[in-house]
Amino acid sequence: MQQHAHLLSVIIPFYNDERYITDCLISLFEQIDNQVQVVLVDDGSSDTSNALVAGVISKYPDIQVSLIHQSNQGIAMARNAGLKQASGKFIAFLDADDRLSENYYALIKPVLCADQDDLIDFDYQRFSDSPPETIPGEKAQRIPYDFATEGLACLTPLFTRSMWHLWNRIYRKSLLAGEHFEPGRRYEDVIFAPFQYLKTQKIAHLNNTLYYYRDNAFGITRNIKKSDIDDIHFALNKMIRYVATHGNDPQLRRLAAGMLLNCFNEIKNMTKAVYGFYRYDAAVKRDIKIAASICQGSGIASKKVLQMRFPQVDTVLSALRLAFKKSKPPQTRSSA
Repeated sequence: MQQHAHLLSVIIPFYNDERYITDCLISLFEQIDNQVQVVLVDDGSSDTSNALVAGVISKYPDIQVSLIHQSNQGIAMARNAGLKQASGKFIAFLDADDRLSENYYALIKPVLCADQDDLIDFDYQRFSDSPPETIPGEKAQRIPYDFATEGLACLTPLFTRSMWHLWNRIYRKSLLAGEHFEPGRRYEDVIFAPFQYLKTQKIAHLNNTLYYYRDNAFGITRNIKKSDIDDIHFALNKMIRYVATHGNDPQLRRLAAGMLLNCFNEIKNMTKAVYGFYRYDAAVKRDIKIAASICQGSGIASKKVLQMRFPQVDTVLSALRLAFKKSKPPQTRSSA
């Protein structure tokens, strides 16, 4: 049996996060013990982040910290560097502008020590300025996914919601063997997280809010780029290929349909944000049509399946709406 130096490794990439990194680290350092390794990855910060990190580390001399410095290579490569350095039996991720519940480790540790699960997910809550209050005396509410009774269908609500954040999950390190985050991708979580659920049936949900996600005006969801469309297309294509290489299993197809629909909706919204109308290049149209064939008969609304089968209709109608909107003369207020 493989021996691990720590029970848990928490990977924290940071890049110019001087506004929030101190609060983030304190929220973790205040509650962990020497069974936790903290892997900090500086992705080429040019602000005071490193000085702030050093200051926090100096105040917690007993915390097991690995600090990595690298030139700016993006969040995916920073996480890859963290994975290589991680020595824990389990792996968790924490973003430098977020915080943890004060109950995070107290509730997680017994579950990890029980060693029943390969993958654990838990609830999170958004906040803007002040983080939510932690519930005193909170108990872990572990709910195993019921593969024995439902098979893959027990994952259907998860794949339908398709909220694939890395940070509200804990992964057994051996589950991630051979895995990596795709370099240069900002939406690396969508490309990574869903596929971990298809590798094991030892999965549980903790019905506890353990992660506080800061609603950051500078986050990627508020600043859409053309490359983001490519990222979601990459995830969509990866799931199409996964289904094809697993014999087009009917239960897998029904499960994958939820994620594929979500990817389509994301691509649609992103193209609207970038171009002003629904614009799909040839490769995206091809894969959306393949996704439509997987979604057919899966319980996805027929209207959505038709939109996926004929994406060019979306393009024409939305382009016409945009042209009409631009052609309308601006309205002026009449004076009283």
